Amino acid sequence: MNKRVQRALTIIEKEKLDAFLFSNPLNITYLTGFREAEGYLLLSQKKIVYFTNFIYAQEAKKIDFWHPQIVISNMFEHIINTINKLGIKRVGFEERNFSYLEYKKMKELALRNHISFLPKKSPAEELRIIKTKREILLVKKAISIMKEALDYVEEIQNINLTEKDLQIEIIKFIHLKNSELAFNPIVAFNRNSSVVHHLPKREHIIRKKIILIDLGAKYCRYCADLTRVIFLGKMPTSLKKIYDIVRKAQDLAIKNIKEGVTAKEVDRKARSFIEKKGFHKYFGHGLGHGVGMCVHEEPYLNPYNSTILKSGMILTVEPAIYLPGRFGIRIEDVVLVRKGKAEVLSGNIPR
Repeated sequence: MNKRVQRALTIIEKEKLDAFLFSNPLNITYLTGFREAEGYLLLSQKKIVYFTNFIYAQEAKKIDFWHPQIVISNMFEHIINTINKLGIKRVGFEERNFSYLEYKKMKELALRNHISFLPKKSPAEELRIIKTKREILLVKKAISIMKEALDYVEEIQNINLTEKDLQIEIIKFIHLKNSELAFNPIVAFNRNSSVVHHLPKREHIIRKKIILIDLGAKYCRYCADLTRVIFLGKMPTSLKKIYDIVRKAQDLAIKNIKEGVTAKEVDRKARSFIEKKGFHKYFGHGLGHGVGMCVHEEPYLNPYNSTILKSGMILTVEPAIYLPGRFGIRIEDVVLVRKGKAEVLSGNIPR
């Protein structure tokens, strides 16, 4: 049994549960190291059982600390029968990952067998929020790949390339670096940059204009997320004004990031500055989000989240101003929470 499983069992016990049923493949991978696959993981002090199908049978049988059960049909009945045989009465499940159909069937079978089937926050997600030294190194590696990708874009960009062309080039580059995509890159020229998640088109860039690039790389299962705005030619005064506001808002937020402050306090620092400059209605999304095995995970920096930041959390900080039909400026960096102050992991990538 590894340390992550042991820590998850401690959380399960604190929640006064006899067991926990994991359904999110990513959370199962985090806890056990097994590949992302179809299956359910039952964690209890009595037994650790992995329910899967024939496709993953050979690999599942190589894990020595769990008991794999290869289910041909009636998966939910099989799980409940196993829980019943173990004498387990209070079972938590991942409330954010169970579909309604799964919940309905499992609840029905649980009630029939006098088992409490209870929606709970996943212990794996509670553990994932704080990164280990190794996890931090993997995120840093993903960032270094993104830096190389941006350098490559600077080399190849020209007026003959479309948004779609640049997107394809970034995708190819990231794969050539023995990495994966955390998401499909966003490439937006000129007025398209005012659309938060613009879908790249066959539009050409023209001189003295804007390229907004939002890209994410994944290295050994760990993601990083970064946005930069590139200007062709001299930056117009009106555009520079907006860019400077966004950059200052980001600086203010990052200076406020440290252990003990809340997520909404950090959001407020950037949002209030943008509001004072008269552009609050043009910044409608959260300031940032956690990054790790998912490109978007807890904690989320927004006006409503009271989560207290802790050392070891990795966040994005991405203030923005979007002027519809004109342009958008978003600057996004990856930040590590420390006790005294934040460490900008992507700090070597020019803004």
